[in-house]
Amino acid sequence: MYGWRGRIGVIIPADNAVMEPDFHRLAPEGVSAHAARLQKCPRPEMPIAALELVKTFLETHVDIIAYMCAASSFVMGPNGNKKLCKQLSEITGGLPALTATTAMIEGFEAVGAKRIAIIAPHPPEIVKKLSEYIEESGFSVSSATGLGLDMPAINNTVPSEIYRIVRDLNITNADAIFIAATNFRSIDVIEAIESDIGLPVITSNQVVMWKALRKLGIAENPSGYGQLWDA
Repeated sequence: MYGWRGRIGVIIPADNAVMEPDFHRLAPEGVSAHAARLQKCPRPEMPIAALELVKTFLETHVDIIAYMCAASSFVMGPNGNKKLCKQLSEITGGLPALTATTAMIEGFEAVGAKRIAIIAPHPPEIVKKLSEYIEESGFSVSSATGLGLDMPAINNTVPSEIYRIVRDLNITNADAIFIAATNFRSIDVIEAIESDIGLPVITSNQVVMWKALRKLGIAENPSGYGQLWDA
């Protein structure tokens, strides 16, 4: 039986080509991830569509819900994100529910970071919303870099390029680096960046799996994916 230790139900945008492979690599033995895909719609409508889509997980018998369109959750601000988690939980009969944004904040807390350097593939206006969310949550943003990539480019950016982008920023005034987006293939270079820059690295898919496993009561940590797992 797949998921004999825990099943994670993940809600992702239809155009995300990274999250599922990442989760299958990060999941320990006995943990499975099951995806439901949102049909293409404007970002503000995604959380609304998710409230209907999440009902499909009642048939899959998952143990936890993870909403993985990070941008559409952080643009709502902390109160909106909290409300979305509450609604997803209520609709599924009380299952724990989190978003990539919820997990991001808890990841910062876990590694003891106060000043965050952001690298995101999004356009500047979305990165501004992300910065505002982080600051409203009690952290400071030391730098925020938006790459302005379109969706195919985000999905298809190779890890070595992400590594080089981060290295070229010469980050020195942060406690942690956050590499945003669930369709940005950054988990492969977490430890290389940490080793070469000397700061903990949080990425969207890494931190959601970390939080989901903690919620499921699973202490096993995948190796090779950063300091967060030791926090």
